[in-house]
Amino acid sequence: MTSTNPTAFEISEDLRAAVRAALADLNRALEGHTGNNPMLNAYRLPAARATLAEVIAIVDNDGTLYTGPTPTAFAAMDKVSEADRASWYVMPDRAGAAARIAATCEAYGIPADHLIATHAPSHAEIKAMVGSADPLAKMTEIHAEAAKREQERIKAEREKRIKKAVAAARNLTEYGGDPALPFAKAIESGADRAELAQAFTNAGLPVPPEEPAKAKPAPKK
Repeated sequence: MTSTNPTAFEISEDLRAAVRAALADLNRALEGHTGNNPMLNAYRLPAARATLAEVIAIVDNDGTLYTGPTPTAFAAMDKVSEADRASWYVMPDRAGAAARIAATCEAYGIPADHLIATHAPSHAEIKAMVGSADPLAKMTEIHAEAAKREQERIKAEREKRIKKAVAAARNLTEYGGDPALPFAKAIESGADRAELAQAFTNAGLPVPPEEPAKAKPAPKK
């Protein structure tokens, strides 16, 4: 499980500085020169994003993700070819991600399960962290909020599935059908049996008996 506590290890000033430098470089690349930014286009896909540990490794080795001008400077330039504009962006290759993460974790003593090493932030998250007085604390806050929203989404889907099963069972019962069918279907869809059984009981519907676990066949001799 990913650690969400930035104080789970001692955060040195060197690490704080490295995080700020990595965020600044990454944000500069995502802002780019103008529209049709290939880095920003790629970053819309979660699989293309880099963790802060990866970017720290690049910046610490005197690298950068963007070598082009600011939008203001670009506006004052003569026409630049599409190929030249694309060359300003350096998208980290996925093949080297693990090595970069490991190098940063070793250099700064970062636990392998910390967000710096595991979470690849979105553009919105990066902008929020860049504008924060404590980027690491902001990262933890964002991650916790996302986890809460995911739990709420899962809970809502589970409740919807149960309500749908109860409604289907009522309709079947009204026309002489077997309410066990929607019960079984809801279980197959991932509904919690205890919650589903309670919902059926509250609705005055019969709860199908739990099937005994099937014995494993004896190994062939």
